[in-house]
Amino acid sequence: MHKKCGKNLLMTASLTIQIIMWLGLGYSFKKLYIFAYQDELTNLWNRRYLYTRLKDEMKRLKQNKVLSLAIIDIDNFKRINDTFGHLFGDKVLIEMACILQKNLRKNDIVARWGGEEFIIVLPKTDVKGAKIVFERIRKIIENYDFGCKITVSGGIAFVGEDIEADKLIGMADEALYEAKRRKNLIAVYGE
Repeated sequence: MHKKCGKNLLMTASLTIQIIMWLGLGYSFKKLYIFAYQDELTNLWNRRYLYTRLKDEMKRLKQNKVLSLAIIDIDNFKRINDTFGHLFGDKVLIEMACILQKNLRKNDIVARWGGEEFIIVLPKTDVKGAKIVFERIRKIIENYDFGCKITVSGGIAFVGEDIEADKLIGMADEALYEAKRRKNLIAVYGE
């Protein structure tokens, strides 16, 4: 009887150790995944993740029918950094990321594109819906107390068929370029 109890105890201990090891390994994989796909400053997704998800969303266009993408850029960000310092600029980027996350749906994709630019992908959203969303976000940012006046410009692109991710981003970038001419404006590609 003692040998059987001892054997069961050893098996239980061995199983417990294996479970702990697997949990640790799972935690390590999760950390590695986040490290590979998350922007360190804003905790938003990065470009690598954006491209992965955007390609997936483009494949779903046959069932979802529509997709909108916008590039949002902080107006005069260099002047903000030059006037208030880079740490203040980092704080603005972090707060901007929070505003974007709080004002979008869970299935929307928000990524830091680079510097002071963010890309937002709105699955199942046509251009009219995207304009409403981004105009609301533009106004929230314009009225938010960052410690100085901050405005954003944005460019929206819309597709109803599968195209290359870079082409869609290029369309949004072209609309952003139009918006940046006047600042604090949301422009739509092709309008």
